[in-house]
Amino acid sequence: MAENKDLEGYKISTMEDEEDYFDNVEMELDYSISITEGSMELGKDNIKEQKKYMRDSHGDMDDEEFLQNMQSVNNDEAFLRRAAKRLEVNEHQKKVPYFGKFVFKYKDDEEYLPVYVGMSGYQSDMNGQQLVYDWRAPVSSMYYAYEKGPASYNVHVDDMEDDEFSGDIVEKKQFLVSNGRLKDAVDTDSNINDAILLETLGGNSGVKMKNVVATIQKEQDAIIRNRTAYNLIVDGRAGSGKTVIAMHRLAWLLYNYKTLESDNVMILSPNSIFGDYISEVLPELEENSVPEKEFDSLLEELLFIEEEYESKLDQSEFIIDSGDQDNQRMRNIKVKSSISFYDSFNEYLDRYVSGIKFRNFHYQKVEYTGEDIAAMFNGRFARKPVYERFENIAYFIVDRVEDNSPKEFPDEKKRNLARQIQKQMVNLFAERNLVELYVGFLAEMEKKYPGISEYRNEYGKICYEDILPILYLQVYFYGCHSYNNIKHLVIDEMQDYNIFQYAVIDRVFGCKKTILGDRYQVLFYDPEETVVDVLTKIFAKRNGQGGYELKELFASYRSTAEITEFCNGILGGEGVGGNTVERHGRVPEEIQCESLDEAVEFINDKLSYGDMDAYDNIAILTNDEADAYEVYKQLSEYTEVTLITNQSVVYAGGVVVLPKFLAKGMEFDAVYVMTDGTYDGSMVTRHAHYIACTRALHELYVLDVEQP
Repeated sequence: MAENKDLEGYKISTMEDEEDYFDNVEMELDYSISITEGSMELGKDNIKEQKKYMRDSHGDMDDEEFLQNMQSVNNDEAFLRRAAKRLEVNEHQKKVPYFGKFVFKYKDDEEYLPVYVGMSGYQSDMNGQQLVYDWRAPVSSMYYAYEKGPASYNVHVDDMEDDEFSGDIVEKKQFLVSNGRLKDAVDTDSNINDAILLETLGGNSGVKMKNVVATIQKEQDAIIRNRTAYNLIVDGRAGSGKTVIAMHRLAWLLYNYKTLESDNVMILSPNSIFGDYISEVLPELEENSVPEKEFDSLLEELLFIEEEYESKLDQSEFIIDSGDQDNQRMRNIKVKSSISFYDSFNEYLDRYVSGIKFRNFHYQKVEYTGEDIAAMFNGRFARKPVYERFENIAYFIVDRVEDNSPKEFPDEKKRNLARQIQKQMVNLFAERNLVELYVGFLAEMEKKYPGISEYRNEYGKICYEDILPILYLQVYFYGCHSYNNIKHLVIDEMQDYNIFQYAVIDRVFGCKKTILGDRYQVLFYDPEETVVDVLTKIFAKRNGQGGYELKELFASYRSTAEITEFCNGILGGEGVGGNTVERHGRVPEEIQCESLDEAVEFINDKLSYGDMDAYDNIAILTNDEADAYEVYKQLSEYTEVTLITNQSVVYAGGVVVLPKFLAKGMEFDAVYVMTDGTYDGSMVTRHAHYIACTRALHELYVLDVEQP
C-alpha cells in the first residue's frame, strides 16, 4: 500500500481513506434502496386506490375522465417498473459498488476529479454527487487506456466533433471487493494488476459466460469503444476474449448511443447452445438481452425454393469424415467457397441481367417503351436488386395510370397496383428458376473445374456449399428488407462463414457490424485465402460507403500457459503463436486407450476419486454426435452426465458430453478430448483437435482410443 504523501498538492489516499469512502458509498446505497422501496410501496398503494376509485365511480365518469384515470394508472405502473429496475441495480451494486479508481487532474483548470469505476454509475440521492462512474462512460475510458501520467478522454456529442479533455492521471487503484466488503486496495501503474487478473482467470468457468468489466485489457477496451469503424473485424487467437469483447461492445453501444435499443441489435451465433451460454452477460451489464440467430435459421427463413438442401452440420460431418481425401466434393467445397468463384458468379449474373431484352409494356391505357424501361432499369435503379428495380418502375407506371383517373388513388391501391405491374414485368422480362440459373452457371464453369457441376449429395439434397450461392442469387434478384430495423450486427465465429454467406449478410443487414473470430479455428480452409481475405473483399468501401477496420489479438487469457503451449504445437508452423498470461497449471496429458471402455473408465476414475471436485464444468469432446452418444451411454452408468447435441438449447454445466464442433466459443474447467490418435494426419482433423483442446481452462486430457 502506498504511503500518504503529497503530489503537487494532491494527497494520495490511504487504505483508511478508501475504507471510509467505501463505507460512505454503501451507506448511500442503503439510503437509495430504502427511498426506492418506500416510493414503490407508495406507488402500489396509489395504483390500488386509483383502480378502486375507477371501479366504484365507473358509472359516474365520462370518457375523458376515465381515460385520464387510466393514463394516471399507466404512469404509476411505468414508474414502478423503473423503480424496480433501479432497486435491482442498487442491490447488485451493494455487493461490488466499484472495482477501480483513478484521479484525473485537468490540464486547463488543474482541478482533480476522483473517478471510481463500477459496473454501473451511482449518483448520491443526498447531494447529487457522482460517487461511482459507469465503466462505459467516456471519462471511465481512461481507467483502461492509460497508466499514471498524461491522459485524455473524448465526449462524443451526436454527429459533432468530439470534445477532448486532457490532463494527467495522478493516482490509480484497483479494489478487491466481495459481498459488500472492501478486502484490499492495490496501487497500480498498469490498467489491470497482474495479481487481480490471475485471481480472476484462475477461477472456475461457470455455467454462463461472465462479464469481465473489472479485468478488461487495454487492447480489448480499444475495440469495445471503437467509434470509427463501419465494419469492425477482430481476428484473435483462441482465448483472446473475442466473445467477451463482442458482448461488452454491445453493452457499450447501447449505453452510448441513445437511439439504439436492444431490439435494434442482433447476434449471429454458431448454435443455440452458444446462445444460451452468452445469455446472461448483457443482463449482468444492465442491458436487455438482444435477438440472437443462427445462420441456418436465417437461411431457412429467407430461402423460398422448395427443394431439400443440407445443413451446416451435414457439411461439417462430411468434411470431418473426408479429412484430406482428394475426393470431388472436397475439391468443390474449396472452389465454391473461393473469391474467384464468387467473382465469376457475379460476372455471370451481370451478363445475364445486362442481356435482358425489354419490349414495350402496356398497362391499361399507359404504355412505356422498351427504351424507357431499360433506361430506368440500367440507370436510375441500377444499384437495387433486380426485381426491386421492376417495383420502382411499376410505381412510375401507377403514377401515369393515376393521372388518367378522375380520382386520386389511396396508398393501399397504389401498392396493390404496383405489385401487379411488377409481377407482370418480371414474368415478361426476367422470370427464371433460381436453381436452374445456378446450374447454368456451373455448366459454364465445368471446363475450368471438371466435376464442379455436381451440386447434390448422395441423398439428392442440394449441398450446403451450393445452397449458399442460390440464397445469394435470390437476394441478388429479390432483395430483402426483413431486418431493416437492425442497426448493429455482431457476428461471432467469423471463420465459420464463407464468401457467399458474407455477401448475403452484407445485403440483408446494411448496418454497421462487429465481426469476430479466429482464422485458425476452422476445419477446412485455403491457407492462401483465409476468412480475413474474404471479409476485406466483401466489406471494402464502395462509393464512399462502408469500409472496415481490422484488429488482431494475440494474447491468450483462457488457458494455463501449459495448455496454450500444447495447443500451439498442434498447428505447428501455421503462425498461430501468441502471448499468454503466465498462469500455470498441470501439463496436458495424452493417454493411450485400447478401447472406448478403457477411455470411459479413465474419465470415471478421475470423476469418482475427487480429482475433478474443484471444477464446476467438465467437458468430454468427441468427433461427432454418434461418438458423443456412445460415451454418454457408457459414462451415465457410473455418474451424472449430460449429452449435448445440435438440437440442445440449454447448457446447465456439470459433466457434459458433446461433439467438438458444438464447443466453439465455450470454455470448461477441465476437458477430455477423445481422438483416434490420427489428429495430425490432415488439416481437418488437426484443426478439429486444436478447436477442442483450446476449450480447456485448467486441465486437459487427450485420450487416444484405438479403433476396432
